[in-house]
Amino acid sequence: GPQRHPLQAAARARGTMSAAPTLHVGVVGYGLVGKELVGQILANGARLEEELGVRVEVSAVARSKTMVLLPTGAPTPALRGGGWPSGEMAADLPRLAEHVLAAAAVTGGRAIIVDNTASDEPAELYESWLAAGAFVATPNKRAGSGPHARYSSIMAAARSGGSRFMYEATVGAGLPIIAPLQALLRAGDEVKKVEGIFSGSLSYIFNTWKPGMKLSEVVHDAMSKGFTEPDPRDDLSGTDVARKVTILARELGMKIELDEVPVKSLVPAALQDWQPKAGEKVGEAFVKELAAFDGEMDALISEAEAAGEVLRFVGSVDAAAGKVSVQLGRFAKDHPFAGTQFADNIVAYDTKWYTPRPLVVQGPGAGAAVTAAGVFSNLLEVMQGMKR
Repeated sequence: GPQRHPLQAAARARGTMSAAPTLHVGVVGYGLVGKELVGQILANGARLEEELGVRVEVSAVARSKTMVLLPTGAPTPALRGGGWPSGEMAADLPRLAEHVLAAAAVTGGRAIIVDNTASDEPAELYESWLAAGAFVATPNKRAGSGPHARYSSIMAAARSGGSRFMYEATVGAGLPIIAPLQALLRAGDEVKKVEGIFSGSLSYIFNTWKPGMKLSEVVHDAMSKGFTEPDPRDDLSGTDVARKVTILARELGMKIELDEVPVKSLVPAALQDWQPKAGEKVGEAFVKELAAFDGEMDALISEAEAAGEVLRFVGSVDAAAGKVSVQLGRFAKDHPFAGTQFADNIVAYDTKWYTPRPLVVQGPGAGAAVTAAGVFSNLLEVMQGMKR
Protein backbone atom coordinates (compact mmCIF):
# COMPACT_ATOMS: atom_id res chain seq x y z
CA GLY A 1 0.00 0.00 0.00
CA PRO A 2 0.98 3.71 -0.04
CA GLN A 3 3.63 4.95 2.41
CA ARG A 4 2.01 6.05 5.64
CA HIS A 5 3.06 8.65 8.15
CA PRO A 6 4.95 7.01 11.10
CA LEU A 7 2.23 8.26 13.47
CA GLN A 8 -0.35 6.42 11.38
CA ALA A 9 1.75 3.25 11.31
CA ALA A 10 2.02 3.38 15.10
CA ALA A 11 -1.71 3.98 15.43
CA ARG A 12 -2.47 1.06 13.16
CA ALA A 13 -0.14 -1.19 15.18
CA ARG A 14 -2.09 -0.22 18.31
CA GLY A 15 -5.25 -1.20 16.50
CA THR A 16 -7.02 2.18 16.73
CA MET A 17 -6.90 2.66 13.00
CA SER A 18 -9.35 0.74 10.88
CA ALA A 19 -8.72 0.34 7.17
CA ALA A 20 -11.43 2.94 6.60
CA PRO A 21 -10.47 6.61 6.97
CA THR A 22 -12.40 8.36 9.74
CA LEU A 23 -14.15 11.73 9.82
CA HIS A 24 -13.88 13.01 13.40
CA VAL A 25 -16.74 15.31 14.41
CA GLY A 26 -16.63 17.95 17.13
CA VAL A 27 -20.16 19.05 18.01
CA VAL A 28 -20.44 22.57 19.46
CA GLY A 29 -23.97 23.25 20.72
CA TYR A 30 -25.90 20.29 22.09
CA GLY A 31 -29.48 21.53 22.05
CA LEU A 32 -32.23 20.31 19.72
CA VAL A 33 -30.14 20.51 16.54
CA GLY A 34 -26.95 19.13 18.12
CA LYS A 35 -28.73 16.12 19.62
CA GLU A 36 -30.59 15.47 16.38
CA LEU A 37 -27.34 15.60 14.38
CA VAL A 38 -25.57 13.20 16.76
CA GLY A 39 -28.61 10.91 16.48
CA GLN A 40 -28.38 10.99 12.67
CA ILE A 41 -24.63 10.21 12.79
CA LEU A 42 -25.16 7.25 15.14
CA ALA A 43 -28.12 5.93 13.13
CA ASN A 44 -26.39 6.11 9.75
CA GLY A 45 -22.70 5.58 10.55
CA ALA A 46 -22.52 1.82 9.95
CA ARG A 47 -24.45 2.02 6.65
CA LEU A 48 -22.27 4.87 5.40
CA GLU A 49 -19.08 3.04 6.31
CA GLU A 50 -20.28 0.10 4.22
CA GLU A 51 -21.36 2.33 1.34
CA LEU A 52 -18.45 4.81 1.26
CA GLY A 53 -15.67 3.00 3.11
CA VAL A 54 -15.42 6.03 5.42
CA ARG A 55 -16.12 6.01 9.15
CA VAL A 56 -17.74 8.88 11.02
CA GLU A 57 -17.13 9.31 14.73
CA VAL A 58 -18.21 11.90 17.30
CA SER A 59 -14.96 12.96 19.01
CA ALA A 60 -16.25 15.78 21.22
CA VAL A 61 -19.47 17.43 22.35
CA ALA A 62 -19.84 20.87 23.93
CA ARG A 63 -22.70 22.81 25.43
CA SER A 64 -22.57 26.38 26.71
CA LYS A 65 -20.64 25.72 29.93
CA THR A 66 -19.21 22.20 29.67
CA MET A 67 -17.73 19.76 27.14
CA VAL A 68 -16.68 16.12 26.88
CA LEU A 69 -13.66 14.99 24.82
CA LEU A 70 -14.24 11.39 23.72
CA PRO A 71 -11.57 8.71 23.16
CA THR A 72 -10.82 7.64 19.57
CA GLY A 73 -12.21 4.38 18.26
CA ALA A 74 -14.36 3.73 21.33
CA PRO A 75 -18.13 3.21 20.96
CA THR A 76 -20.22 6.06 22.40
CA PRO A 77 -23.44 4.47 23.76
CA ALA A 78 -23.81 7.40 26.18
CA LEU A 79 -24.66 9.69 23.22
CA ARG A 80 -27.70 7.65 22.17
CA GLY A 81 -31.05 9.34 22.57
CA GLY A 82 -29.51 12.75 23.24
CA GLY A 83 -27.55 11.53 26.26
CA TRP A 84 -24.60 13.40 27.74
CA PRO A 85 -21.46 11.29 28.33
CA SER A 86 -19.50 11.30 31.59
CA GLY A 87 -16.12 13.00 31.97
CA GLU A 88 -17.22 16.58 31.38
CA MET A 89 -14.94 19.57 31.89
CA ALA A 90 -15.30 23.32 31.46
CA ALA A 91 -16.08 24.25 27.84
CA ASP A 92 -12.95 25.40 26.00
CA LEU A 93 -13.54 25.52 22.25
CA PRO A 94 -9.89 25.93 21.15
CA ARG A 95 -9.06 22.83 23.21
CA LEU A 96 -12.03 20.95 21.73
CA ALA A 97 -10.78 21.68 18.20
CA GLU A 98 -7.24 20.59 19.14
CA HIS A 99 -8.62 17.29 20.46
CA VAL A 100 -10.61 16.60 17.27
CA LEU A 101 -7.65 17.53 15.02
CA ALA A 102 -5.33 15.32 17.10
CA ALA A 103 -7.74 12.39 16.74
CA ALA A 104 -7.73 12.89 12.96
CA ALA A 105 -3.90 13.05 12.93
CA VAL A 106 -3.71 9.72 14.75
CA THR A 107 -6.13 7.87 12.46
CA GLY A 108 -5.08 9.60 9.24
CA GLY A 109 -8.61 10.94 8.86
CA ARG A 110 -10.13 14.42 8.78
CA ALA A 111 -11.65 16.73 11.39
CA ILE A 112 -14.88 18.70 11.15
CA ILE A 113 -16.25 21.11 13.76
CA VAL A 114 -20.02 21.62 13.68
CA ASP A 115 -21.28 24.85 15.26
CA ASN A 116 -24.98 24.47 16.14
CA THR A 117 -25.08 27.66 18.20
CA ALA A 118 -26.50 31.03 17.19
CA SER A 119 -23.71 32.91 18.96
CA ASP A 120 -20.75 34.90 17.72
CA GLU A 121 -18.13 33.25 19.96
CA PRO A 122 -17.58 30.09 17.83
CA ALA A 123 -17.68 32.17 14.61
CA GLU A 124 -14.63 34.06 15.91
CA LEU A 125 -12.73 30.74 15.94
CA TYR A 126 -13.65 29.41 12.47
CA GLU A 127 -10.62 31.03 10.86
CA SER A 128 -8.14 29.25 13.15
CA TRP A 129 -9.99 25.90 12.84
CA LEU A 130 -10.05 26.05 9.04
CA ALA A 131 -6.42 27.17 8.79
CA ALA A 132 -5.47 24.13 10.92
CA GLY A 133 -7.17 21.84 8.39
CA ALA A 134 -10.52 21.25 10.09
CA PHE A 135 -13.72 21.58 8.06
CA VAL A 136 -16.42 23.75 9.63
CA ALA A 137 -20.15 23.12 9.06
CA THR A 138 -22.85 25.26 10.62
CA PRO A 139 -26.45 26.52 10.63
CA ASN A 140 -25.14 29.61 12.50
CA LYS A 141 -25.65 32.73 10.35
CA ARG A 142 -23.17 34.91 12.29
CA ALA A 143 -20.12 34.30 10.10
CA GLY A 144 -21.93 34.42 6.77
CA SER A 145 -23.76 37.63 7.60
CA GLY A 146 -21.27 39.20 10.05
CA PRO A 147 -18.47 41.65 9.18
CA HIS A 148 -17.30 41.15 5.58
CA ALA A 149 -13.65 41.35 6.63
CA ARG A 150 -14.10 38.35 8.93
CA TYR A 151 -16.07 36.50 6.23
CA SER A 152 -13.19 37.02 3.75
CA SER A 153 -10.62 35.82 6.31
CA ILE A 154 -12.69 32.67 6.96
CA MET A 155 -12.86 31.90 3.23
CA ALA A 156 -9.11 32.51 2.83
CA ALA A 157 -8.33 30.28 5.85
CA ALA A 158 -10.32 27.42 4.28
CA ARG A 159 -8.25 27.74 1.10
CA SER A 160 -4.92 27.85 2.94
CA GLY A 161 -5.90 24.97 5.29
CA GLY A 162 -7.15 22.69 2.51
CA SER A 163 -10.50 22.58 4.29
CA ARG A 164 -13.95 24.03 3.60
CA PHE A 165 -16.41 26.33 5.35
CA MET A 166 -19.83 24.72 4.84
CA TYR A 167 -23.04 26.59 5.59
CA GLU A 168 -25.90 24.99 3.64
CA ALA A 169 -28.04 25.02 6.79
CA THR A 170 -27.71 28.81 7.30
CA VAL A 171 -30.36 29.46 4.63
CA GLY A 172 -33.52 27.35 4.57
CA ALA A 173 -32.25 24.76 7.09
CA GLY A 174 -32.06 21.40 5.25
CA LEU A 175 -33.38 22.66 1.91
CA PRO A 176 -30.70 22.57 -0.81
CA ILE A 177 -30.35 26.32 -1.46
CA ILE A 178 -26.62 27.12 -1.28
CA ALA A 179 -25.47 23.94 -3.09
CA PRO A 180 -27.58 24.43 -6.28
CA LEU A 181 -26.47 28.08 -6.39
CA GLN A 182 -22.79 27.08 -6.13
CA ALA A 183 -23.29 24.35 -8.74
CA LEU A 184 -24.88 26.76 -11.24
CA LEU A 185 -22.11 29.33 -10.75
CA ARG A 186 -19.37 26.70 -11.10
CA ALA A 187 -20.96 25.34 -14.27
CA GLY A 188 -20.92 28.82 -15.81
CA ASP A 189 -24.57 29.87 -15.52
CA GLU A 190 -25.26 33.56 -14.94
CA VAL A 191 -27.46 34.08 -11.91
CA LYS A 192 -29.46 37.26 -12.42
CA LYS A 193 -31.72 37.19 -9.39
CA VAL A 194 -32.32 35.05 -6.31
CA GLU A 195 -35.42 35.78 -4.28
CA GLY A 196 -37.43 33.87 -1.78
CA ILE A 197 -39.40 33.47 1.40
CA PHE A 198 -36.65 32.69 3.91
CA SER A 199 -38.52 32.89 7.23
CA GLY A 200 -40.66 29.95 8.30
CA SER A 201 -42.48 32.09 10.86
CA LEU A 202 -43.31 34.89 8.39
CA SER A 203 -44.21 32.30 5.76
CA TYR A 204 -46.71 30.74 8.17
CA ILE A 205 -48.17 34.14 9.08
CA PHE A 206 -48.75 35.21 5.47
CA ASN A 207 -49.94 31.78 4.30
CA THR A 208 -52.51 31.75 7.12
CA TRP A 209 -53.67 35.37 7.07
CA LYS A 210 -56.67 35.89 4.78
CA PRO A 211 -58.91 38.93 4.20
CA GLY A 212 -61.26 39.36 7.16
CA MET A 213 -58.75 37.89 9.65
CA LYS A 214 -56.93 40.14 12.13
CA LEU A 215 -53.15 40.08 11.64
CA SER A 216 -52.54 40.31 15.41
CA GLU A 217 -54.56 37.10 15.91
CA VAL A 218 -52.55 35.29 13.21
CA VAL A 219 -49.30 36.41 14.89
CA HIS A 220 -50.65 35.13 18.21
CA ASP A 221 -51.52 31.78 16.59
CA ALA A 222 -48.01 31.50 15.10
CA MET A 223 -46.47 32.37 18.46
CA SER A 224 -48.54 29.79 20.37
CA LYS A 225 -47.50 27.11 17.84
CA GLY A 226 -43.82 27.92 18.50
CA PHE A 227 -43.20 29.37 15.02
CA THR A 228 -41.95 32.74 16.28
CA GLU A 229 -39.29 33.85 18.72
CA PRO A 230 -40.56 34.61 22.27
CA ASP A 231 -40.59 38.27 21.15
CA PRO A 232 -42.31 38.14 17.73
CA ARG A 233 -40.60 41.41 16.79
CA ASP A 234 -37.42 39.37 16.26
CA ASP A 235 -39.21 37.73 13.30
CA LEU A 236 -41.39 40.65 12.16
CA SER A 237 -38.38 42.97 12.03
CA GLY A 238 -37.01 41.01 9.04
CA THR A 239 -33.46 40.91 10.47
CA ASP A 240 -33.23 37.11 10.18
CA VAL A 241 -34.23 37.37 6.50
CA ALA A 242 -31.67 40.15 6.00
CA ARG A 243 -28.95 37.82 7.35
CA LYS A 244 -29.92 35.15 4.81
CA VAL A 245 -30.02 37.71 2.00
CA THR A 246 -26.51 38.87 2.99
CA ILE A 247 -25.24 35.26 2.82
CA LEU A 248 -26.76 34.75 -0.66
CA ALA A 249 -25.56 38.13 -1.94
CA ARG A 250 -21.98 37.29 -0.89
CA GLU A 251 -22.34 33.92 -2.64
CA LEU A 252 -23.01 35.91 -5.82
CA GLY A 253 -19.87 37.98 -5.27
CA MET A 254 -21.45 41.09 -3.77
CA LYS A 255 -19.33 42.74 -1.09
CA ILE A 256 -22.10 43.66 1.29
CA GLU A 257 -22.60 44.27 5.01
CA LEU A 258 -25.75 43.28 6.89
CA ASP A 259 -26.59 46.89 7.78
CA GLU A 260 -26.56 47.80 4.07
CA VAL A 261 -29.58 45.57 3.38
CA PRO A 262 -32.69 47.75 3.17
CA VAL A 263 -35.35 46.10 5.35
CA LYS A 264 -38.97 47.20 5.53
CA SER A 265 -39.85 45.96 9.02
CA LEU A 266 -43.36 44.68 9.73
CA VAL A 267 -43.16 46.07 13.27
CA PRO A 268 -45.12 49.36 13.39
CA ALA A 269 -42.75 52.27 14.09
CA ALA A 270 -44.56 53.01 17.37
CA LEU A 271 -43.78 49.48 18.66
CA GLN A 272 -40.15 49.16 17.59
CA ASP A 273 -38.78 50.45 20.92
CA TRP A 274 -41.85 49.53 22.99
CA GLN A 275 -41.20 47.50 26.14
CA PRO A 276 -43.73 45.43 28.14
CA LYS A 277 -44.68 46.47 31.67
CA ALA A 278 -42.97 44.68 34.56
CA GLY A 279 -44.28 41.13 34.93
CA GLU A 280 -45.86 41.00 31.45
CA LYS A 281 -44.81 38.32 28.97
CA VAL A 282 -43.32 40.20 26.03
CA GLY A 283 -45.02 38.12 23.32
CA GLU A 284 -48.53 38.28 24.75
CA ALA A 285 -48.20 41.98 25.56
CA PHE A 286 -46.84 42.78 22.09
CA VAL A 287 -49.72 41.03 20.32
CA LYS A 288 -52.21 43.15 22.32
CA GLU A 289 -50.40 46.33 21.22
CA LEU A 290 -50.26 45.09 17.62
CA ALA A 291 -54.07 44.82 17.53
CA ALA A 292 -54.26 48.63 17.26
CA PHE A 293 -52.71 48.32 13.79
CA ASP A 294 -55.01 45.55 12.47
CA GLY A 295 -57.06 48.11 10.52
CA GLU A 296 -54.22 49.44 8.37
CA MET A 297 -52.89 45.90 7.78
CA ASP A 298 -56.40 44.83 6.74
CA ALA A 299 -56.40 47.57 4.09
CA LEU A 300 -53.15 46.12 2.63
CA ILE A 301 -54.49 42.59 2.30
CA SER A 302 -57.88 43.71 0.98
CA GLU A 303 -56.17 45.79 -1.73
CA ALA A 304 -54.03 42.82 -2.73
CA GLU A 305 -57.06 40.51 -2.78
CA ALA A 306 -58.99 42.97 -4.99
CA ALA A 307 -56.08 42.86 -7.48
CA GLY A 308 -56.04 39.03 -7.39
CA GLU A 309 -52.77 39.00 -5.49
CA VAL A 310 -51.33 37.72 -2.20
CA LEU A 311 -48.89 39.29 0.28
CA ARG A 312 -45.55 37.58 0.93
CA PHE A 313 -42.50 38.70 2.93
CA VAL A 314 -39.62 38.31 0.48
CA GLY A 315 -35.85 38.69 0.49
CA SER A 316 -34.31 39.48 -2.87
CA VAL A 317 -30.80 39.61 -4.35
CA ASP A 318 -30.76 41.28 -7.77
CA ALA A 319 -27.22 40.48 -8.92
CA ALA A 320 -27.69 42.14 -12.31
CA ALA A 321 -28.62 45.46 -10.68
CA GLY A 322 -26.39 44.97 -7.62
CA LYS A 323 -29.36 45.53 -5.30
CA VAL A 324 -30.80 43.65 -2.33
CA SER A 325 -34.06 44.10 -0.43
CA VAL A 326 -36.22 42.62 2.31
CA GLN A 327 -39.87 43.66 2.24
CA LEU A 328 -43.52 42.74 1.94
CA GLY A 329 -44.43 42.21 -1.71
CA ARG A 330 -47.57 41.47 -3.72
CA PHE A 331 -47.63 38.45 -6.02
CA ALA A 332 -50.14 37.17 -8.55
CA LYS A 333 -51.96 34.03 -7.44
CA ASP A 334 -50.19 31.94 -10.11
CA HIS A 335 -46.73 33.04 -8.91
CA PRO A 336 -44.67 30.28 -7.22
CA PHE A 337 -44.59 32.33 -3.98
CA ALA A 338 -48.41 32.35 -3.85
CA GLY A 339 -48.54 28.56 -3.58
CA THR A 340 -46.56 28.22 -0.33
CA GLN A 341 -48.24 26.38 2.52
CA PHE A 342 -47.80 26.03 6.26
CA ALA A 343 -44.26 27.31 7.10
CA ASP A 344 -42.63 26.63 3.71
CA ASN A 345 -39.46 28.32 2.60
CA ILE A 346 -39.18 28.84 -1.14
CA VAL A 347 -36.43 30.28 -3.33
CA ALA A 348 -36.47 31.10 -7.02
CA TYR A 349 -33.28 31.39 -9.11
CA ASP A 350 -33.64 33.47 -12.24
CA THR A 351 -30.62 32.65 -14.43
CA LYS A 352 -29.42 32.66 -18.02
CA TRP A 353 -30.31 28.96 -18.30
CA TYR A 354 -33.43 28.86 -16.14
CA THR A 355 -35.67 31.20 -18.10
CA PRO A 356 -38.46 32.25 -18.60
CA ARG A 357 -39.44 30.11 -15.56
CA PRO A 358 -37.03 30.14 -12.63
CA LEU A 359 -35.52 27.14 -10.85
CA VAL A 360 -37.55 26.77 -7.64
CA VAL A 361 -36.69 24.99 -4.37
CA GLN A 362 -39.49 24.71 -1.83
CA GLY A 363 -40.16 22.92 1.46
CA PRO A 364 -39.92 23.20 5.25
CA GLY A 365 -37.11 25.60 6.13
CA ALA A 366 -37.13 25.30 9.92
CA GLY A 367 -37.11 22.61 12.59
CA ALA A 368 -34.38 20.62 14.33
CA ALA A 369 -34.59 17.50 12.13
CA VAL A 370 -34.28 19.30 8.78
CA THR A 371 -31.65 21.73 10.10
CA ALA A 372 -29.53 18.80 11.31
CA ALA A 373 -30.11 17.11 7.93
CA GLY A 374 -28.69 20.22 6.22
CA VAL A 375 -25.53 19.94 8.34
CA PHE A 376 -25.45 16.18 7.78
CA SER A 377 -25.46 16.76 4.00
CA ASN A 378 -22.23 18.76 4.50
CA LEU A 379 -20.71 15.89 6.54
CA LEU A 380 -21.62 13.51 3.70
CA GLU A 381 -19.86 15.75 1.16
CA VAL A 382 -16.68 15.59 3.23
CA MET A 383 -16.99 11.81 3.60
CA GLN A 384 -17.47 11.38 -0.14
CA GLY A 385 -14.25 13.35 -0.69
CA MET A 386 -12.42 11.01 1.71
CA LYS A 387 -13.24 7.79 -0.20
CA ARG A 388 -10.00 5.92 -0.93
